Amino acid sequence: SHRAFVEEHELFNVTTCRWIYNEEKRVAARYVPFNVHALVDVAVKAANAKECTSIEKIQDGAQSLWQLWMNVTHHTLGTFNRVLSLRFDNDVELIAKIPFPVTGPKHYLTASEVATLDYLRTEHGIPVPVVRAWSSRAESTPVGAEYILYEKIPGTQLVHLDNADIPLRDDPFFKAMPGVLKAEMRLYRTHFSQIGSIYYKADVPEPLRERPLYAPWFEPYEPKANSERFCIGPTVDREFWRAGRAALDIDRGPWPDVRSWMFALARCARASIANHPDARFKEEYERLISDYETLVPHIAPENGRFILWHPDFYPRNIIVSDKPPHSLNGIIDWQSALVAFDYLQLSIPPAYDCDDHPHIVWPESDHEWPGLAAEVADLDDERIQKALVALRRAKRKMLHGRVLKKKEPLLAEELHGIPGVDAKQRYFRPAVAITRGEAEGLVLILYSFLQSRLIWPLIKGPDVPFPVDIPDADAACIVQRWVEAVHRVEMQERIMRECGVDPDGDGMVDTEKYDAVKRAFDEAKARALAAANSAEERERVLRDWRWQDGALSMTAELCC
Repeated sequence: SHRAFVEEHELFNVTTCRWIYNEEKRVAARYVPFNVHALVDVAVKAANAKECTSIEKIQDGAQSLWQLWMNVTHHTLGTFNRVLSLRFDNDVELIAKIPFPVTGPKHYLTASEVATLDYLRTEHGIPVPVVRAWSSRAESTPVGAEYILYEKIPGTQLVHLDNADIPLRDDPFFKAMPGVLKAEMRLYRTHFSQIGSIYYKADVPEPLRERPLYAPWFEPYEPKANSERFCIGPTVDREFWRAGRAALDIDRGPWPDVRSWMFALARCARASIANHPDARFKEEYERLISDYETLVPHIAPENGRFILWHPDFYPRNIIVSDKPPHSLNGIIDWQSALVAFDYLQLSIPPAYDCDDHPHIVWPESDHEWPGLAAEVADLDDERIQKALVALRRAKRKMLHGRVLKKKEPLLAEELHGIPGVDAKQRYFRPAVAITRGEAEGLVLILYSFLQSRLIWPLIKGPDVPFPVDIPDADAACIVQRWVEAVHRVEMQERIMRECGVDPDGDGMVDTEKYDAVKRAFDEAKARALAAANSAEERERVLRDWRWQDGALSMTAELCC
């Protein structure tokens, strides 16, 4: 029927958002047909119901699952999953998630998320979504697509309770902190045997199933229950799969040590440019990969600790009870969670972190609270309110550090201390950058070498030379190129804001706003061309204009 066709069109296609560039490619990547009746049959059984009373697309897809629980309609970076709400005659509501080809390796990504949620709940008691049904192989299910059916966690996203006007003791962020800290501490204390992702043993190649789950020095909380059910398998890290890399014959883990993982990144980068059409770019990139390989043996620790960590610990992913005292109900969005080197995993949850602010004065002692600078009294009401919000976030960060210092001082020192984990992450920045040269520019890799060199004396001592020779003149040139790249990104973000686009949205806008936004970008481009002083400069504007078909876009890159 016509109605059935309309419903299938809605369920299979992106209908709530558009892109101002590379739209055809991104829409095609997000067309995922499936057997609606088969999904409903599976869901009815999973819900212990007799009938499904409604099925609704609540999101065309987002990088995070946070929008599912509150039916939030705006979009975040990406569109990586299609999300449906299914209601039943017994008042149960389930959330269905179907991944897009841009999300990651669909079998491994789905199987790993399900296993990770099960592991977190049974091993650590962390409140995560309960999976009612799932399939990680489209060809093995009547649904015809990979899917996960979750129970909906009741409550409110912590992000909606960000209120600086109530006393700190009543702040929902403070009330939710014990549950978040428990999760942080349990994950920090749990050390795995390899770098990769968590799976049920049946979902990985047989040779991997007998490897121990945990590091030899770690005593698990539930030694029999989970050591026999779970194992570490190939990584779901998108860097090993995106932009056609899924077709490459490369090592995707699991890896027994940091050095093996770092060298695998180099091989991934080299294989990804093997057929690059720009010979000069390829030659320079290969030289940087060789420099990186020279660096690896010197910075890779022999006995790294591998931990699981939440990939997106923002307040939108923390669900609390609707009414005071707003206790923790759940932590959602564990898709793409990795077991990785602890220094590269650890970070203060953004719910309890804050940016630097010119009107916040930090105390010298941990026993005092941050305060407002004296000049705040001279600001207008809007700026005063922004300063008060910044002060509340600074106090949350201070409180997080204080409580953590009492309960887990080593983790507190890593997260809140100086130099702490931030310096160590700079030291290992080349590993993060080496596979991103084509997407983000080779200057990213060059600058990562400088960041590592800056921390090198703190780790190795002042008299040990850095393994990669970077003359001072070259370093100055790299810094200048980096500053120019940062400035260029800032200008692009300013243009996007002026045109009504979220800078983090990769050119994505709500469908009803598309025409107005597209006109705004056309006008911005015309102004940039009019401001050019020469034919060469106009040519550069046209060449470098980011928002045009064919430009690189991370959310247009297929992973399978």
